[in-house]
Amino acid sequence: MPRLSARIGAVLALLGVALLWRLGAVLFAAHMTQHLLLIAIAAPLLVLGGVEIRLPLLAGWASFVGIFLFWHWPLAFRWAARHPMAEILELASILAAAVAFWSGVLGKATLNDGARALLVMTAAVLTDLPGVVMLFSPRAICTMPAENAARFGLTPLQDQQVAGLLMWVPANLVFFAIATFLFARWIADRSMVTS
Repeated sequence: MPRLSARIGAVLALLGVALLWRLGAVLFAAHMTQHLLLIAIAAPLLVLGGVEIRLPLLAGWASFVGIFLFWHWPLAFRWAARHPMAEILELASILAAAVAFWSGVLGKATLNDGARALLVMTAAVLTDLPGVVMLFSPRAICTMPAENAARFGLTPLQDQQVAGLLMWVPANLVFFAIATFLFARWIADRSMVTS
């Protein structure tokens, strides 16, 4: 039953990505919400539901961090935002890389829970970088081609700042919660061994 409920949660997250599709074309914060739903909700739930992409743990970590950072480089982001098939590639590769990462972290791995917690924390810090840049940038560097933030009472810079804040805080809540769980389990296992 837990695998079924994880799959249902993942499907709901993916449905959220689809529902945000049109809004994401005019509001950068909505597009970043799509990314968050993929990496912090859908991918971990897919793995907990039994869907895995098996790579060596460090390869899964590196592909996730690399692909995430690549698609948040303004030139790559703008290219994807202008071409619908490229945007599908962007979202699909982010999801696949996130599933590969979470497969190593939440699936059967050769590393102990302490090492897995460390991988989650380092991934969180590295994937925070684009959000921090977006939040503190003095000008809008990431906008959608059909940007219409004014329709929502925002300037393009404010839209970008909301997107950066969303990337920074909610994603970290998920990453840090999983890392804390793994670290606590590692400490508990270590104390059982020494008792």
